[in-house]
This record gives sequence, structure tokens and C-alpha cells, in this order.
Amino acid sequence: MGQEFALYYKPWTLFIIMQSVGLLLFMGGMVYKFSFYFKGQRKSLYRKPDYLLMLRALWRYVVIQKQLAQQSLPRWFAHISIFYGFMGLLMLSAIAVALETVIPADSSFSRYMLYGQGHNYYKAAGDFFGLLMLLGLLIAFGRRYIIKDGQLYTDSTDSIALISLLVLVVTGFLLEAMRISLLPPAPELQYSFIGYNLAGLFRGLSGIPPLATALWVFHSALNAALLAYLPHSKFLHIINSPLEIVLNVSEERMRGDLYI
Repeated sequence: MGQEFALYYKPWTLFIIMQSVGLLLFMGGMVYKFSFYFKGQRKSLYRKPDYLLMLRALWRYVVIQKQLAQQSLPRWFAHISIFYGFMGLLMLSAIAVALETVIPADSSFSRYMLYGQGHNYYKAAGDFFGLLMLLGLLIAFGRRYIIKDGQLYTDSTDSIALISLLVLVVTGFLLEAMRISLLPPAPELQYSFIGYNLAGLFRGLSGIPPLATALWVFHSALNAALLAYLPHSKFLHIINSPLEIVLNVSEERMRGDLYI
């Protein structure tokens, strides 16, 4: 953000249109999928849900995903890295859009995020979440295509989702490297610790700004496409499996050892 806006052209109107369509398709897909789930729900056995038990299940089986850690640490790390890496990058993208379209440019928050220390923290967070997601994806690729874990069934939808997420992360790092290559050397650039070390691949080359614009559009379109695709992929279990546990936990009070 900030000074890199002038480095290469970013068609924000196209970005907003693509993300809006992707988000609408995501929400429509989620409504469609979960409508079948709620149609099949039984009436509660209890008049009042046990919210404390549901909160404990939320922490253990959604936030820290204890059930996966008990089965396999590599599987847990891959799953939680992809989930939190993706959610972190999505949050940072939302902040960037808000700064560009909603938050006043003369506000203290905008000045802090665009020109102050917040800008450096933002860049460091982007590289951290991207690296976290990349590590999780590499483990997932290894388990599915190299080790070929017998517990996993891999079909074309898995491959599409994993490859798309990998391309999303890699193009994000390449965009950051291009941005840094167009800037004069400065200590604060090292906050983007991945992009900073990749910037040497592009520094001094001609034609970087239009290439960065094209890659930025592709990266944005891929992000929107993934949002639209998520409800129809097996990656939906990242959302619906924990949700099902939380919703059903008070119903399983008599078998609380499953969740407690």
C-alpha cells in the first residue's frame, strides 16, 4: 500500500467487481449447501443449548483443531496452516480494499497504514501468512502425491484446489518482489522478508510495471474464483465439519467424551 500505488497500475474497479462476484457466488453456494444440512436437522433434545459446552468445542475443534492433532501432527499442521494462512491473507486484502475505497485518506488510521509503521507491519504480516500457507500446501502435496497417504482419496477437485492455492501464494510473493524491485533501497523494505529476498530476480529488468499489473489482475481473479469454488469443493469441510461439531455438541451431552 502507500507508495507502491504509483509504481504500477492497479485497476481497482475491476478488482472490486471480481471480488464482489466471487463473494456473492461464495455466499450463494454456502446458502445452497447448508440449506440441505438444516433441512435434515432434528428438533433439539434440549430446550436450551449448552453454550458453554459449545464454546469449549469451538476452541478445541475449530480454533486449535485438537481432533487432527491427535490423529497426525503433519496433517494438523498442514490443515491449520492453510486455514489460518488463507484467512490471514483474506483479512489483509479486506484491509487494503477498505483503505482504498472506504476509509478516508486523511484519517489517522490511513496515514498509519499507508505511510507509518503500520505499513511495515502489514507487509510483514502478508509474508508471514503467505509463508504459513505455503508450508501447509507443501505438506499437503507431499502427503497426497509423494507419500500417497492411504487415508487420503485424491481426485481432480483436490488437485484443482491445491494447485490454485499454491499459485495464489506464489503470485503474491512475486508481486511483492516486483514492487520492491521498483523501489530504491531502504531498510523498511526488509519487513517483506520473502519479497525482499526475491526482488533481485526483477531488479534492473525493463517492463516490470505492466507485467506487475497483469500479474495483479490474474492474482485477483484467481482469488475471486477460489471464493466461488470453495462451497463446491471438498475444502468445504474446513467450514462445515467444525460447524457441525459446535452445533451438535449439546445434543451429544450424554456422550460428552467425544467432544470434551
